[in-house]
Amino acid sequence: MRVRPAGPDDVPALARLNAEVQALHRAALPDQYLDPSLAELEGWIRRLLADPAVALLLAEEQSEGLGFAVVRREAAPGTIYTPPRLRALVDALGVAATSRRRGVGRALMTAAEAQARAWGAAAVVLDVQGFNAEAERFYRALGYLPSKLRMSRTL
Repeated sequence: MRVRPAGPDDVPALARLNAEVQALHRAALPDQYLDPSLAELEGWIRRLLADPAVALLLAEEQSEGLGFAVVRREAAPGTIYTPPRLRALVDALGVAATSRRRGVGRALMTAAEAQARAWGAAAVVLDVQGFNAEAERFYRALGYLPSKLRMSRTL
């Protein structure tokens, strides 16, 4: 297995992988997540590929897409409370159900961290939905810890 930057030829595979992850979110939180078509996902992926502040990574084996990560470069100006900072946001990470527990997610996170270092980022941040205990365990096993707790209440 290898992880590499994705390119235009990878759009269909990335859309399929993303649709699988989106279905999990939609099933858990149907009032918060939509069900985009593959064409809509492909358009979104093409926009990501064109964004210089985004690294789109693809894990593959024998030309088969196993998983992906979307990493965003985020520069935050300083405030009276905080210094300026540069960080990398893992905006999305998904591994095909048939490829889980094979090191694909770990390899994608290693590549995301390498990208963050290449950008000169001081940290890698990510969000985990409250329903996704499996993802939380995965990130904790990699050394990620909660930095804040965002709470909500449906009205």
